[in-house]
Amino acid sequence: MSTEAKVLAQKIAGILESSQNILMTIHESPDGDAVGSVLALHGVLKLIGKNVVMFSPDVIPMKLRFLSDWDAILIDEKKLHGKEFDVLLMLDCGDKARSGKYIHGTKSYKTLINIDHHISNDMFGDVNYVDAKASCTAEKVYEVIKELIKNSKLIIPPDVATALLTGIYDDTGGMRYISTTSHTLNIAADLVDSGANCAFVSENLFFSVSREKMELTSHVLSTLTFEAEGKIAHMVMTKKDLETTGAFAEDSEGMIDFPRSIYGVEVAFLIKEVAHDKYKLSFRSRGTVDVNKFCSNYGGGGHKVAAGCTISGKLDDIKKDVVNGLRKAL
Repeated sequence: MSTEAKVLAQKIAGILESSQNILMTIHESPDGDAVGSVLALHGVLKLIGKNVVMFSPDVIPMKLRFLSDWDAILIDEKKLHGKEFDVLLMLDCGDKARSGKYIHGTKSYKTLINIDHHISNDMFGDVNYVDAKASCTAEKVYEVIKELIKNSKLIIPPDVATALLTGIYDDTGGMRYISTTSHTLNIAADLVDSGANCAFVSENLFFSVSREKMELTSHVLSTLTFEAEGKIAHMVMTKKDLETTGAFAEDSEGMIDFPRSIYGVEVAFLIKEVAHDKYKLSFRSRGTVDVNKFCSNYGGGGHKVAAGCTISGKLDDIKKDVVNGLRKAL
């Protein structure tokens, strides 16, 4: 942890300690990093007597509902109307718009703190704790929490440790991705010493799958297509697939790893229909193609090897345009 990072973590801890009413929000289609980070910080802030409200623009995925207090996260923005906050703390949001229309437009706070790890983050906060080299936002939240508990002479509670380890595990694929560093592993070790259980987190994140998700996976895999002599692979998930299988949109999480793992594939993408002529695309790369840079052409972003964007248009036109662009990038 650099001196600059430590100073920022201390600064954020100081702001939170001097504030009473705090609103924390995460990005749309929340993942384990976002949910784990907000629940962990919520747990510690409540311990030191703060009034904390958590908000998500979308429902919390089933696979993350093993975490303590997940059901305390508001998803109805109407419950925020008329409330004023000392701090708005945005977690794991590459840009402010990813938190939904209400949060993007509200002015009901005095200070905006932005904690994130996306290289595409546009530093929209009054205070920005953004580290693109971090494996996940949970790493940065851990550093802030260490300052908070040090100042309050507390220890990390087991439920907070579990939430943070969930964030780390989800964004590193169980410590499998290139973003995993010795710092990541050292944090994980401290969290295990604080009561987190690796097997418990892994079982819930990676090995608890509904029948509906498995059927959806079968439908989506049947669309697997290869381009550029097998260097590009892509799949499509339609709204009809969800209706036929009874699955939820969140059940598509992790599917992109199937084409990405195929020998010879350098870049893979999954196209998900979200509305008429509107699609969300998720990209994974082995590093040859910078998918963050590629997605920025469509108003998206993320990381060099994992990114996403939303594109409007006809499905066939989108596939053709994206494949042609990736061919050039290769």
